[in-house]
Amino acid sequence: MTFLLHLFIAVVVAGLVHLGGLFALPRTTTDDVFSTLSRWVTGNGIILMPEERVRQLRFVDPNVAIGVCRFDLAAGPFRVRTGLSETFLAVVFAREQSGIITSVSDRAATGGALDVVLATPEQLRRIAELDESGEAIEEIRVPSPYRTGIAIIKVLVDRPSGRANAENVLRAVQCGSEALPG
Repeated sequence: MTFLLHLFIAVVVAGLVHLGGLFALPRTTTDDVFSTLSRWVTGNGIILMPEERVRQLRFVDPNVAIGVCRFDLAAGPFRVRTGLSETFLAVVFAREQSGIITSVSDRAATGGALDVVLATPEQLRRIAELDESGEAIEEIRVPSPYRTGIAIIKVLVDRPSGRANAENVLRAVQCGSEALPG
């Protein structure tokens, strides 16, 4: 009977250690896609990832063109504005070692453009106060619990000759912080 009790305790402890390791892994890794992309991005504006670098990323479809912008909501709400692509386009907001905050695809676009504003809940309240009543809101407003991170803009390359078009869409992306009116 003592043997079975010790075996049961050992199995339970081993299971708890295993689960703890699984939950700790995303927070301790430095080789995930988001960590890698954030190390490549410096300064403001969009940085286009060369095709060779995209192909080096693990678990990333090589048939996408990728642009990355760094955001810091301490400077104000962060806006990503882009025209649409002939193929699929998505904006993914992520935080290093925390994963995806949210993502928005081109299906949410209005008026031939995708306009996304990432802001803290306080900033979103201030933006809503500035809205004029009865006026349609064309932008997508996304609350973020995090103040820093990266925006990853991905455009599907559906054929080898389509890479140039996808990269041109990325070059035209506007991203950056905006100050709220006083």
